[in-house]
Amino acid sequence: MAPTNFIFYEYFFLLFWSGGLYVIGKFVFDEYSHAIRKNSSSNIQFTLKEVFHYRLDYYFSSTKLAKPLTLLAVSFALIFVGAVLLSFTTGETISASTWVSWTYVADPGTHADATGITERCAAFFTTVGGMLVFALMIGIVSEEIGEKVDELKQGKARVIESNHTLILGWSDKALPIIEQISLANESEDGGIIVVLADEDKNVMESTLQSALNSSEHALKLHGTDVIFRTGNTIAESDLRKVSVSTARSIICLAPLNMDSDEADSKMLRQVLSLKAFGQLIGHVVVELQDVDNKCLIDLVAEGMTEIIVVHDVIGRLMIQCAREVGLAHVLETLIGFEEDEFYIKPCPELVGDTFQAITCRFDDAIPVGVKTPDGEITLLPDNSYIIGEEDQIMVLAEDNDTYCVNNKKSTFSCGDIPSRTIPKKRKEKLLFCGWRRDIADMIAQLDAYVSSGSELWLLNTVPTKQRSELLKDKGHKDELKLKNLQIKNVVASPIIRRQLKSLVALDKDGNATGDIATLDEFDSVLILADAGVENADMEELDSRSLASLLIIQDLQREFYERKQIESPDVVIEKYSSPISEILDTRTRSLLHVSGAKGYVMSNQIISSMMAQISEDRDMNRVLGELLSAEGCETCFRDISYFLDLKKETTASFWEIALRGKKRNELVVGYKPLSVPRANLARYLLNPPNKSEKREWKEGDLVVVFSHETDFHES
Repeated sequence: MAPTNFIFYEYFFLLFWSGGLYVIGKFVFDEYSHAIRKNSSSNIQFTLKEVFHYRLDYYFSSTKLAKPLTLLAVSFALIFVGAVLLSFTTGETISASTWVSWTYVADPGTHADATGITERCAAFFTTVGGMLVFALMIGIVSEEIGEKVDELKQGKARVIESNHTLILGWSDKALPIIEQISLANESEDGGIIVVLADEDKNVMESTLQSALNSSEHALKLHGTDVIFRTGNTIAESDLRKVSVSTARSIICLAPLNMDSDEADSKMLRQVLSLKAFGQLIGHVVVELQDVDNKCLIDLVAEGMTEIIVVHDVIGRLMIQCAREVGLAHVLETLIGFEEDEFYIKPCPELVGDTFQAITCRFDDAIPVGVKTPDGEITLLPDNSYIIGEEDQIMVLAEDNDTYCVNNKKSTFSCGDIPSRTIPKKRKEKLLFCGWRRDIADMIAQLDAYVSSGSELWLLNTVPTKQRSELLKDKGHKDELKLKNLQIKNVVASPIIRRQLKSLVALDKDGNATGDIATLDEFDSVLILADAGVENADMEELDSRSLASLLIIQDLQREFYERKQIESPDVVIEKYSSPISEILDTRTRSLLHVSGAKGYVMSNQIISSMMAQISEDRDMNRVLGELLSAEGCETCFRDISYFLDLKKETTASFWEIALRGKKRNELVVGYKPLSVPRANLARYLLNPPNKSEKREWKEGDLVVVFSHETDFHES
């Protein structure tokens, strides 16, 4: 080696060691000075060992680079000591000794070449120190990798997606919503769903995996990927992490186990946090608990959100299903993505035709309404309505790509409709079993459906003295002003058989009024998921509802058979089957085993409704109208209203649909009496082979959309 290079290397290593020793020495000196100052200015006595442990803990917890810097300092010191020892024992220069010392530290096998006792001792201690340093390094690297893997498992990485569906929050509605959106994405070979919640990511993934592997009603994703992230749904940093600004729709789920007003206030804050992002690509679907809080969301985010007031929707749903046997299955099919659903798109081939003329223009769909250029949607418009150039046609179809306009422009002959009329409204006697916080809203909605003089019996465990105050929501609502209903209060438990044998009406002071009823006398019996049960979870509420349903069914049968025996010559009217609200979809299998048919999967329907609105925000107005007392409703008509079975028994579905148009009703399906419930889905809505004639029998029902559930011919 040239002398110049030799001198350069020596100076370089001297500067290297001097700089390293200076940095380490200064750090140690500063820490020592700090400890001396602490010891002199504090009344607490401590040793240098305690200070060392304290400062070491401080640096390791507050500085990310503490571990690698410590490893670097220990390695530096070890190589320096080894170089000095080797330089003294071998007489080599400091640069050469440094390199040999480094090889001993890096590769333990190299110390076998050492000769002489002193050199071997130096090599031995340097090698042992090197082994410890590398063990420490492996530990630190493994720990860092483990922490990074744990961080990935916790869902802290940013989601790089666009045009995805974002769900904020985690509740019992999350899995049904995921299932429905996956069904909607099936025609597009799947999609992306991102879930952000304050739940542990592993718990959410485990819950989804359990649903996928379920033997009862396995959830299917149909090619859709579900990505979970743990975080605060209100924090801006966490919302950016799930690409909120590029999501095609955002679903905000209300928190569980929280008072309705508190849950709604959190939803208000959630909407405000989303509004802070400015222009979002997608719309926001918000779940609220109380209809009185809806105006707050409209006030701060008008035009940005689609609001679903869960209790209000469930209340309207339960009332309709209780008064129309079998309607629950129709609505569940209509709202979900499993069978047929609503789609809106322009059909230029139909421009200039009347709404009545387009009845038979779709082989695989049923036209149900029109969306005008100003965004207004009309279900079942007037027959004379002329389709405009910018109008869009709303249809009921299997999917958005499964239907098209046919070339059947000729008018089908439908014949005359029978002169039979639907009877006028009669007084009804209804029973509500259980209590809900929003029961006052349900009663007000029911009052709009029934005729004057109808009776509503409230059976629950709430004392009569407290009911009037609870109906007013402890002073937050006005007193109920009913036009058609008379309230009868009964204090009893819906799951205790002996208390259900005879229902005695009580006044507000708890005294008997003299009114007595039995379960077979009611036109409708509605079993609510009893919110009056404290600390009850979804499974417990379903267990109570199921028990109440079976008890009431058995008592109704018992009363009916007794009356038949006591009055054999009198025709006894068949009792109305009870309808029970079921929250957990897993309870469905138990209902089938027990033979119970009258149930409404309220959470399932709400989840399907939220999923549909997330895919198309126009569905909020459509589904809202179908579940309200005003506007267009879903109901059954006996086939005899469209076909005189004494004169004719065969007709195509299109002929029945055209006869329905004469009554200003929209026929969307039918329910054959002889078809088992399991095979009913293909006929219930948008049936196939609409032009083929079929044999109609007494007892067959036709599913219609109607503006009036009661009409009369002149």
